[in-house]
Amino acid sequence: MVPNWGDKVYNLAVDLASIFTQHPYSIQLDERMDSHDEYDYIVIGAGAAGCVVAARLSEIPDNRVLVLEAGGEESGFTRMATIGHLYWNSRSIHWNYPSEPEKYGARAFIGHQVRIPIAKLLGGGTAHNGLMWNRGDPRDYDRWAQLGAQDWDYAHVFPYFVKMENLSEDQIGFTPFDKGYHGTRGPIGISGSFERGVFTESLIRGAQEIGYKTGDPNGRDHSVFSYIWNNLSNGTRGSMVDTYLAPVSFRPNLDIFTNAFVHRINFGPDKRAVSVTYEKDGKVRQVRARKEIILSAGSSNSPKILMLSGIGPKKQLEKHQIKVVSDLPGVGQNLRDHIGARLFFTMKANLSLVYTQPEEYIESARSFVTNRTGRFASLSDIVQGNFRTKYALDSRADLSIITYAGLQSSFNSNFFQGFLNRYKPEVIEKFFAPQAYKQGFAIGLFSMRTLSRGKVSLRSSNPHDDPILENRYFEVERDLDAMVEGCKIALKIVNSKAMQDAIAPKPFPNTLPGCEQYIIGSDAYCRCYILSLTISGIHISGTCKMGSVNDLMAVVDPELRVKGVKGLRIIDASIMPESTSGNTNAPTIMIAERGSDLIKGKTLRPSLPPFRKESEVLRYS
Repeated sequence: MVPNWGDKVYNLAVDLASIFTQHPYSIQLDERMDSHDEYDYIVIGAGAAGCVVAARLSEIPDNRVLVLEAGGEESGFTRMATIGHLYWNSRSIHWNYPSEPEKYGARAFIGHQVRIPIAKLLGGGTAHNGLMWNRGDPRDYDRWAQLGAQDWDYAHVFPYFVKMENLSEDQIGFTPFDKGYHGTRGPIGISGSFERGVFTESLIRGAQEIGYKTGDPNGRDHSVFSYIWNNLSNGTRGSMVDTYLAPVSFRPNLDIFTNAFVHRINFGPDKRAVSVTYEKDGKVRQVRARKEIILSAGSSNSPKILMLSGIGPKKQLEKHQIKVVSDLPGVGQNLRDHIGARLFFTMKANLSLVYTQPEEYIESARSFVTNRTGRFASLSDIVQGNFRTKYALDSRADLSIITYAGLQSSFNSNFFQGFLNRYKPEVIEKFFAPQAYKQGFAIGLFSMRTLSRGKVSLRSSNPHDDPILENRYFEVERDLDAMVEGCKIALKIVNSKAMQDAIAPKPFPNTLPGCEQYIIGSDAYCRCYILSLTISGIHISGTCKMGSVNDLMAVVDPELRVKGVKGLRIIDASIMPESTSGNTNAPTIMIAERGSDLIKGKTLRPSLPPFRKESEVLRYS
């Protein structure tokens, strides 16, 4: 039995949080269950999307809005940007649903199960994620429109990205950006890298050396290498509860319930969503909705709640003796994720915080406490690159790499992170432990055009039972072929003259258990390595996909209304027809901003940034 180190670390961290940080924000919560028994709008889930929807709908004084969040508040400790991954195993702030064993990947993990942290607290994923700000390729949204999501092309979503962002030249640091593509007055502060260390400089030069471009990943050309973009503000995490919900929580027409676990949505005889059954403090209650219920519970819980409410594949609902309200076979299907793997290297540069350097931890903690600077307050030493492989299905980049050095690499490269990730003991002992105290870094390799699709299904009709999550990574061979090609490209960058002269990186010299028969760096070794150290990009989407009325697998229409019923919409990442080309944080917030306007009946006028070339027609090979 592997100990839950995530809970142990998180509980210790919470105890120390009052020393290191102040409370992250001031928010008014409404904990009295008898506040009201009827609202105009009920928002289920206060993750990234739910925070935005609640804030925008409550802008109209006549709208009475209720938010039901199953988790609690953030702690001060979660505000530290670089250490969110330390508590990704914590049941305290995550659902921690176990994924089903992988048939092909995750061979190095106990039970062949990939760990996918799913946040359960105000702010959702924005309270624990990597803070990387990536809109994706503009043609992602043109592709959505081609698939039946009318008016979700780039021209329709671009104004919302501009509306969200607050970016200025003094915030972006050394990170290049394209003028005319970004907002300067939005609620979300966007920052770039203010550190050009030897590691990031050499990696950027190494990518250029083998022919890749650099530039703004959220601008004119997505297929570039760039210093990281993030939504940090004054050295601390900018979660959406902090950005959207907390500042408006004192509105008299907005109530926020935390630790409110939703059981199901209830329907009237005309199939209109009329109320929500939820549990709080051990009591089960119902609250009614006069206008609409908005489901923003995320790509695992939104389909779960739908099915518990009688909306989903008829056979599955009848199997669990759930009355069918709307037979929608697409509910829980089309699960998309960015399949990944981390490549580990040693280096000569003194960048990592390893356990033999306690003075570095002390100095970093002191800098954070006194003036919110230092390694705890930044996403330093991170570069993101998007590029095409020969397996690309169209003209968009199909692979992305993200580097991890500084503080993160010391955790990602040793046995302690091995316990957090639940690697098999022999993998920890033979692969990670020998390198635990050495300077190093990791390159995360992620597939952005994943063809393998998983699904979410019910385990039972009991709302407290975890759903069944099937990732089904590498069921389509092309996904693995593209990842192997990406591994070879990453090794070319690492072996470039620029990187070798600057930091002399080397792959871990000890072979990964199960791959001993292959030469390190060979195609066969890359294939074995990726199938062993398979990870999730933590970008699950698509399980309640948006599409045309004629698409039998579509769950919501382009207005985000659930098909076959009335008064119910879904606004979160689950409605994406296909994954975006990068981190799903920014696209999910965009969906929430535009979805809120759809409810209000007035959306922003479509527009395109200046100098934008016409999108190429996306023809699949």
